[in-house]
Amino acid sequence: MTSITHVGPESVSVTLPDRSASTVLLFAPGETAQPAKPLVVIWPGFGMGARYFKPMARWLRDHGFPTAIGELRGQGTSTASASRRSSWGYHTMVTEDYPLTIAAAKEVLGLPPGHPVVLLTHSMGGQIGSLFLSSPAAQEQNVIGMMGVGTGSPYWRSFTGRPKWRVGIGAPVMAAVSRVLGFWPGGRFDLAGYGRQAGLHVREWAKLSRTNSFSHIAGADYETATTEVTVPVLLTRFANDEDCSLESAQALAIHLPAAHPAVEELDGGLGHNKWARSPEVVGRRFVRFYEEKLRG
Repeated sequence: MTSITHVGPESVSVTLPDRSASTVLLFAPGETAQPAKPLVVIWPGFGMGARYFKPMARWLRDHGFPTAIGELRGQGTSTASASRRSSWGYHTMVTEDYPLTIAAAKEVLGLPPGHPVVLLTHSMGGQIGSLFLSSPAAQEQNVIGMMGVGTGSPYWRSFTGRPKWRVGIGAPVMAAVSRVLGFWPGGRFDLAGYGRQAGLHVREWAKLSRTNSFSHIAGADYETATTEVTVPVLLTRFANDEDCSLESAQALAIHLPAAHPAVEELDGGLGHNKWARSPEVVGRRFVRFYEEKLRG
């Protein structure tokens, strides 16, 4: 069951097949904006609600891009609560959350179903986004590209120093706890601040951190499908981002060889999250990405 409920002038609640719902924030350009610009859909990472990305969305709107901010299931305003009985993984969000959120945003913003879409992703949002690009649903929604910020693979060998051991030890611990409890509970031992997470998702993420392979992700052959993605992809990170090293972004990029993804470091010292609140650097790079790679 999927339904759309208007919450306010800039938001809509989307009910997913499991009956959970989350609020999609919407930002429509003024009437004088060029309607040909694609819809930008922002996808946050672990532990991040949509509201945090409002400054980024407003910047894009002010530069003529209709924009929506989605949420990962179980985070932000999402009513889904991970438990032993309620779980989900990458595939669920690829086939349900991403396409249904995009379709709802188009409907409410008055955009046709075939209107082009660009993903602007953060961290986990880009891991899921990379899989989504390989899905039939992405083609149906006319997704023409993806720019990631702090978006990389959690592969432990792509990190050094403390971040390496934080991933190398933390991910297996989270997987073990989620295997026993059926979910990751968050709480005082959640040093990364990810919050409560679905057990399947955590276990799939933890195995990705050990192997840098998509072959274990249930639901589809993503290891093969991602090699066939051809839309432009740009993966960026700030030099002081401890949660996404340059090698981490490159480790994700190798899954998309036909897309010839570019991997770049951005100036500005905005770390893993702060760019969403100070959007100028990322915004200008996104516009250049659009003008050079996506605009027909």
